[in-house]
Amino acid sequence: MVTAGGIALSAVVLGQVALTGPVAAVPGLVRVNSLGPSNSVAKTQNATCPTGTRVIGGGGLVSASGAGQVGMDIMLPVAGSNVYSVTGREDPTGLAANWSITASALCAPTPSGLTTVWGSSVSNSISPKFREVFCPVGKRAIGGGGAALGGGVSEVILEDLRISQNSVTVAGVETGNGIAGNWTVEATVICVDPLPGEQRVITDSSYSSTSTQSVTATCPAGKTVHGVGGEIVGGEGQVRLTEMRATASNTVTVRAAEDESGFSDTWKVRAYAVCAS
Repeated sequence: MVTAGGIALSAVVLGQVALTGPVAAVPGLVRVNSLGPSNSVAKTQNATCPTGTRVIGGGGLVSASGAGQVGMDIMLPVAGSNVYSVTGREDPTGLAANWSITASALCAPTPSGLTTVWGSSVSNSISPKFREVFCPVGKRAIGGGGAALGGGVSEVILEDLRISQNSVTVAGVETGNGIAGNWTVEATVICVDPLPGEQRVITDSSYSSTSTQSVTATCPAGKTVHGVGGEIVGGEGQVRLTEMRATASNTVTVRAAEDESGFSDTWKVRAYAVCAS
C-alpha cells in the first residue's frame, strides 16, 4: 500500500511508462506518463520519476470510454517518494465499458528549497468543500495535488486544483445525487525557491453547455511547464475532470465531461501552467 497525506491508496498497478527527453529550466526536468490497464474496476496508477529525480508536479487522464462517469478523485504526489499517484473510480451508477488511467509526473533533480506541505479539510457533509495550503515564506508553489475522499465510489468530485504563486487550493463537491455520509478534501503544495523567468499562465474555455470541454494553457516562447493545475467553473457536481496534465514541454491541457444525465447550465474549464525559463 502507498499513502498520500495519510490516506491509503490501492496497490500500485504497473503500466506502460514513457519518458521524454530533458525539457527545460530546472536542469534535468522530464515528463513521465504511466498508462494503466483497461478494465471496469476502480484503480490507482502511479508515475514513478527516474532515479535521482523528485516529483515537482503531475496530473492524470481518464480514457475516453470513462468520460463523465469516472472521477479522478485522488491526484497526489506520494509523501516521501518520487511517485505521482492518480486514482479513478466510477460514479454510483457504474459503467459497463472498460477504461484506463494515465498518471503523469513532472520530475527533476531536487530543486533548490524543495518542500511539500499537506492539509485536510474538516470531515462533514457540507458541499462544496475547500482547502488551501501555503508554501513557507519566500518559496513558490510549483506543483501540487488534491483528493476528494468520501464513499467507496465517485460520489464526491475533485473539482478544482488551483495553483497560485505561493499556494494550492483544492475544491470538492458532491455529485448530483449527493452522499449521505461525511467526506473531506485534501490538498498538497510542492514548493521551491523562486525560478528564473517564473510566470503563471491561466487560460479558460468559453462558457457553454457542450457535454465535453477542454482548454490548453501555453507557456510564452522560451519557457517550459514546471507545474500543473486545473478547475471546473460552474459544474455543480455534474461535471468531472477527465484530463489535467502537461501535454507537451510548454502546454497544460485540462478537459472535463458532463455525467451521463447531462447538465443544462453553462460551465467551463480553466488550465493553469507554471512556466519558467
